[in-house]
Order: sequence, then structure tokens, then C-alpha cells
Amino acid sequence: MFLDNLKSGARVQIQRPSDGPTGGFMCKIEVLIPDKRMVLIHAPVERNRPVDLRIGGSLTLRLLTDNATYVFKATMMSYGDVDGFDVVKLRVDNDGEKIQRRSAFRFNCAIPISFSVIYSSGQQAEREEGLVIDLSAGGTKIYTNKSLHEGYLLNISIPLDKDTVVAFGDIRTKSELPRGSKYTYQYGIRFAMMPESDQEIIIRYMYKMQREELKKARPR
Repeated sequence: MFLDNLKSGARVQIQRPSDGPTGGFMCKIEVLIPDKRMVLIHAPVERNRPVDLRIGGSLTLRLLTDNATYVFKATMMSYGDVDGFDVVKLRVDNDGEKIQRRSAFRFNCAIPISFSVIYSSGQQAEREEGLVIDLSAGGTKIYTNKSLHEGYLLNISIPLDKDTVVAFGDIRTKSELPRGSKYTYQYGIRFAMMPESDQEIIIRYMYKMQREELKKARPR
């Protein structure tokens, strides 16, 4: 499983024990050293500064594929440099646990959101505004005036009643909206590494809104 799923160029989430189930940092694998079970990963960055990872400290890696999320245990070994980028060397301590992705029920909505692009270096661009128009526990569609490229990783804040879900997602599709629309582009987003607790928030919100729509539709 280690060789089959961890590959150069793959995006993974690094979590320290102190980050909790919803924290962590999205990074890209630069180099894979299979015979030593080592990976070199872009050093995570927070507020334009490298995140402090303790040498010898335990970490969790989360890797998203189309069908499942794989969770690996790792140990922080050292800092380094690859082609001018700061990297961290991690030892992968197990073959990974496969977590099947949940089936995703979708519903139409119109929720104002904010988002930012996360670059491969870990840096985040300025936040932009948009509108979620189709939401599920596995992904969403958004409208925005910002021109983005397929493959970009987004950090999306979605307010749902009293909760705010912060989701990481890859842009899978892009299309232009009809001339005269309030927004210019529509993007299809696949969520990555979303904690089970946030999926439950989305599903509870979906069911609540569907119940309210059914009540409105009932004859009085």
C-alpha cells in the first residue's frame, strides 16, 4: 500500500498531535524514497512562516484518492532543501489505513462563501468571495468572478447556520456562466481530507433545509 498510493506530486495533509482532527496543513510530496520508507514534502507554512515540526515527533499523513482516504503514521526526521524549496524529511511508519469515502447526497442552495488558493509551496493567496450553489459531503459547485485553473487547491469557508465548515478541495471542472450573470465562472470542487465531524455538519444542514422545503410545499 505504501508504494501504491504515496507518489511524487501527490498532495497530503500533515497533522501534528496538537492540530486535532480538523487541523493540519496541505503539502505536496516532492521525492519518494521507497527502500528507506522516506518522503520529502514541501515544508508546511502558516502566516508566511514555516511551521515548527519537532525532530523525532509523531505526525499523521492523509492522502486523498478518487475512492478513499489513506491515513499514514510518520515521524519527522529533518529539514532540507530541494531546488530552492524548504522541505521536511519524514519516515512513514506503517502501510496506511484505508478509509472508504462516503457516498454523497447533494442539494441545491445559494450560500455566500469565501475561499483562497493554496499553492504547492503552502502559501495561501488573498481570500476571494463566491457562492456555493450545489453542496454535498463530498464536494460542491461554486460561482465566482475569480479566474482559476483546474487542479488548484482551495481553502473554502462555508457558513452553515451556527457552524462554519472549512474545506479543502481540488478544482475538477471549470465553465463560464452566461453573459450578464452576476458571476463569471462555475467550478466543480472535490473535497479532500474532510473530517467526519464536518461531513456530519453538512449532512445535518442538508436534511434540515430539505425538511423546511417540504414543510413549505405542504398544502395548508
